[in-house]
Amino acid sequence: MNEIDTVAPGTPRVWDRFAVPAALQGLVGAAGHWHAGCFAEITRIGRFIEGSWAPGPGEAEVRPTAAGSWTEVIGRVGALALRAAAPATRPERREVLLEFLRTWARTPFADPAYRFRLGRLAGTTSFSVRDDEGASFGLHLPAARTTRYFEALLPGGEAAPRPEEPLDVMDCHRGWGDPGQLLRLVELVRERGPAPWDADAVVALSEATGLSRPAAALVLAGNPGASGYYTPFLDEHERAVLGYKVGELDAARGELQMLRDGDRLDLLADVMPADPADLWEPGGLARVAERTAEAWIEQHGAGPSAPYGTWQAAVALRTRMPATHLCHLFLDPARATLPSGFYLRGRPCPPEHRRLRTAWDVMSAYDSETLVEAVFAGLSWAYADLPAGDPVRAGAPEVVRQLRRVLAGGDSPARILHSGVMRGSRGSRRWDWLTGGPCDRVMARITAGDLPAGRYESDPRACAPEVVADVVAGLALSEDAAALYLQLLLLPVPSDRNVRRWNGWTPARHRTAAAELASRGLAVEDRRARAGRSLFLPGPWARAKKPLPPMETWKAPVLGARLSPDGGEVREFDLLPGALPELFARVWESIRDGKGPAA
Repeated sequence: MNEIDTVAPGTPRVWDRFAVPAALQGLVGAAGHWHAGCFAEITRIGRFIEGSWAPGPGEAEVRPTAAGSWTEVIGRVGALALRAAAPATRPERREVLLEFLRTWARTPFADPAYRFRLGRLAGTTSFSVRDDEGASFGLHLPAARTTRYFEALLPGGEAAPRPEEPLDVMDCHRGWGDPGQLLRLVELVRERGPAPWDADAVVALSEATGLSRPAAALVLAGNPGASGYYTPFLDEHERAVLGYKVGELDAARGELQMLRDGDRLDLLADVMPADPADLWEPGGLARVAERTAEAWIEQHGAGPSAPYGTWQAAVALRTRMPATHLCHLFLDPARATLPSGFYLRGRPCPPEHRRLRTAWDVMSAYDSETLVEAVFAGLSWAYADLPAGDPVRAGAPEVVRQLRRVLAGGDSPARILHSGVMRGSRGSRRWDWLTGGPCDRVMARITAGDLPAGRYESDPRACAPEVVADVVAGLALSEDAAALYLQLLLLPVPSDRNVRRWNGWTPARHRTAAAELASRGLAVEDRRARAGRSLFLPGPWARAKKPLPPMETWKAPVLGARLSPDGGEVREFDLLPGALPELFARVWESIRDGKGPAA
């Protein structure tokens, strides 16, 4: 006898009070009302609908277990099935899900011969009625102006009995998950363990939809951004299965936060294979990914896909706008959308307008601040920290054009966006930068195409080779040491990791250049908080609080950074005051004039 048959239908397993909410959270609401006994109550409600059980003495109506949230699963149980089969699901939560699926399979809610509806009534608050055609009962017992109610039509039934005509009523979704499919899935997981993971399927889903790879992984694991599903968010085993780091998965969760429980259920309702055994076959998860991509595009449309390394760099910016949406903004500036429900803090964009609203159609100060922060952080980052040929970098000039276009309008979005640009102490500086020469010169560097593909503007050998040659001749340095010296003189974050990426250096090559500068007294070796490097210009140091970068005080005026009155702390910095070739030339001119940093 299989394990799924050893427990009598409706008999709850012994779990602590957090087990069921933890297993269902992010897909089914009312987490505080779920407990193991709910499974038996769902079975009893099913029996009431079938006619094999009726409320006994003192029981006037069917108990609305779990605040009625169990009705959300009807026709959408496929989402729970995917989570139950996913290898990233914690074992104790998989057990809860398997028991839920086993229970559900033995109720009318999995039987395609039944029809189910949800609606609202004007007055009646507590009732349960049944006849030969169907049954109905209230879902909320406390008195209220309207009462949610549920009705079931038996096979062949035309109309369920109601105590009054409803204010509205809608059919429940009818999707994957008949009794045979559910019990077969439970049996397979018991026998074979969770279905195999497929990293290539994750990449395919990401490329088809515009989701980041970590977000696509969460979706295929049956956990598309459920903020409270994990505490903490993903343990070591789960991260190992998915194949992504903590920061990447946290960013992916933020990317998916515009989804609500019902959205997640809808997304995954029909992605499971008709035969659950296909999950264990080669390409099984890839086929799930194909169906999931179709469902995602139907719900949200397809977005452009950024290179994975670019997305990872965008995550490090830590803007209020999720990294994927920031990349979308630069990849398709005119049509990039503002995800509904994310920016408005409880005032989501109506579903019928989800695909009409672009990121520039700001509707609130919060919208505006989110967009402005992302744009200004993204412009400097795209220009100086992404390689030539990167599609996100190539979109920066069009972002500027779109921002200027909207600001030039006289409508409500223009006024709201203008206030966002001008907000705070940096407002006028941002405005001057956007409407003046520095922005034009920076964008001109991107559109000119002078930088070789794959090279970085932050590498002076690529963007200002004549300046590097002057440094080599003027200070009798090697080309590598001259380039590193210019980077220390100018760039706000010349960390070891950044320098090696910009310059294409190995650690050994970097150390050789650093040692040459230190031996000449042009730089000093040290360890300083949040610097990410061991080589610094001589002279005073300005600390900084996140997200501002600490830096040598000598270069702060060149970068347009504002320091505290005593010069010991960076207080403001977010925009380069010009293109890097001109700035590299400016700092070298200062050195030649004897105005360099001194200990």
